[in-house]
Amino acid sequence: MNNKRKQTNPILFLLAATLVIFIISFMEMKKIYWGGLDKNLYFTPWSILVLVFFIGIICLAFGLLISHFLFHRDCPDWLQKSSILKTLAFIFFGIFPSYFFQFSKWGLIFNSVFLRVLLLASIIFLTTYIRVGKKIFSFKIHHFFPSLIFTVSCILLCSRLRLIVDYPFSLSWSEGNRFWDYSLLFWKDHYTVAKGSTAAAFLDLGRQSFWGLAFLNQNLTIAGMRAWNAILYFIPPLTLGFLLFKKKKIKLPTLLLYALGTYAFLNEGPIYAPLILCTILVFLAGEVKIFPFALVLIVCAGYVANMTRFTWIIAPVVWSFLLIYFREKNSPPLQRNLKSYLAALSGLVGGIILPNFISPPTSSIILKENSSSDIFNSARTIFESQDLLWYRLFPSKTFPLGILPALFLIVAPLLILLIIYLKKEKVQLEKAERFYLTASLVGFFVVGAVVSVKIGGGSNLHNMDMFLLTLFIIIGIFWKNGLAEWFETEIKTTNWASILVLFLLVYQNVQYIKSAMPISLPSDAVVENALDSIQSSVDEFKKNGDVLFIDQRQLLTFGEIKNVDLVGEYEKKLLMNEALSNDQDYFNSFYQDLRSQRFALIINEPTRVVYQTDENNFGEENNAYVKWVSEPLLCYYEPLKTFPEVGVELLIPRTSPIPDELTCP
Repeated sequence: MNNKRKQTNPILFLLAATLVIFIISFMEMKKIYWGGLDKNLYFTPWSILVLVFFIGIICLAFGLLISHFLFHRDCPDWLQKSSILKTLAFIFFGIFPSYFFQFSKWGLIFNSVFLRVLLLASIIFLTTYIRVGKKIFSFKIHHFFPSLIFTVSCILLCSRLRLIVDYPFSLSWSEGNRFWDYSLLFWKDHYTVAKGSTAAAFLDLGRQSFWGLAFLNQNLTIAGMRAWNAILYFIPPLTLGFLLFKKKKIKLPTLLLYALGTYAFLNEGPIYAPLILCTILVFLAGEVKIFPFALVLIVCAGYVANMTRFTWIIAPVVWSFLLIYFREKNSPPLQRNLKSYLAALSGLVGGIILPNFISPPTSSIILKENSSSDIFNSARTIFESQDLLWYRLFPSKTFPLGILPALFLIVAPLLILLIIYLKKEKVQLEKAERFYLTASLVGFFVVGAVVSVKIGGGSNLHNMDMFLLTLFIIIGIFWKNGLAEWFETEIKTTNWASILVLFLLVYQNVQYIKSAMPISLPSDAVVENALDSIQSSVDEFKKNGDVLFIDQRQLLTFGEIKNVDLVGEYEKKLLMNEALSNDQDYFNSFYQDLRSQRFALIINEPTRVVYQTDENNFGEENNAYVKWVSEPLLCYYEPLKTFPEVGVELLIPRTSPIPDELTCP
């Protein structure tokens, strides 16, 4: 009798839970205004099929559960007998949430977090069922890990792939002008520069080189550039994951999962490709047996760091020291210390000394700040002139989760896992080793926190990049020395290790599925009308003076707007940077050109004079830009045409009276 009750209780719970979930799902579906949907978008055969598949996946997942627990019947195991079919089915189901929410128009309609998470959970269950069959009903946590990793990786990758479109206007605040920046290294001869002007990018050589490689293709389109951008955010972290977790006993499919997990984790920044390349070079140096060759790799890492951001210069120094110091653990103390300090010194040589002797020609206007004599002055100038907004460490409109809480949620599971390993396996660390590990993490955490709260930042974990990569370097050190075997064993049992990994993966999946959306673009007619109007205005007004593209410079790069001399000054990102720095000297020349109405036509984003508070997203940045740029601009220029759908406004010299509410320089 008691055994029957024990069997009945889970079944009743499952049925009750299923009923509740379907009732809530019905209520969420009912909230959608089905009658107002565009029939040409949502009621085509394909759209209906996709919606039916969405519903079918959820029903199938619950059907398998009910069939097993209520009727004690499972699906035939024919799928398990074919590895090819199993792999194809796993991939097909695994990518469906990414397609549904990021490529189909249903992603715009299904905003319910409940329905999104329900589909995600159903997919995780089905893909796990495809992999392990009936074993899934043992509900061992590690069975679900491959599905969780694959699904979140697909969501993240597709968030980049969906942007690969031939839409000529900028998809984000700075995307278009960034593409112009990247083009200058190899496509500078594509532009005719206005007399007395210079074409120079407000960018570092590191990023300009990486992203600029795409412009070696003389027929590059804007869609191709967006594809290259997606590649640079995917391949480097994936490669680092392969190198970091590679061991003879780890099979390729498992190694691929670790690499995808690395990609998903580092995307929390996200982290730029040049810094990941630095990490790869240093990690390879730690693997190389020929020490002089290892030093060469470290010098290269330091040089790449210098060419990108001066704040990164210390990273290869610390990472190389840690890797060599722990690699030489069994060497005599003198040899161990000598090699470690030589490695660190090599990082300094590459980061500070070498750039003074090898300085390639570049169009980047901030390269001069990367020489050793200017690094510290540049850092001091930036932090003295730009405000630190400490409240952004915590939840705010700019970053709803806050830097510290968001960092804790992804880092805590890994740190706790590492501590559990050290305790359980009784790994003996010397005082010096504990100090170096702790100091490197704490040091990069402090640097990342300070840089994150500098005005202009704080919307994500991007500036915690060195801290996150240092954590991975430390994991890599222990991975090669016992952590791999311990981890592979531990996650196969339900304990703290598997629970921590589960938490991290579920958190990432839910976090990204909530915000997954398809790209929404204006119609071709709207785009063509805007391009034609811009071109005709350029042709008309260029006879009267210079034409300034503050924004949308990619229109020149990819030939959408032709026959115009480029004015390199006063690019939008540079204007914002100088506004955040309160640089009166810089703006004096800008205001002089505005007052003299040097420009016959200005192409910009729609200009708004609205001051905000810190309760708004990037409120302080908005106010600085309005004060230093928007108000002065509208004092001396007025809108000719505005195209809000594509984010463009054309301005001409003002002929009407200056509005009283404007403060003019």
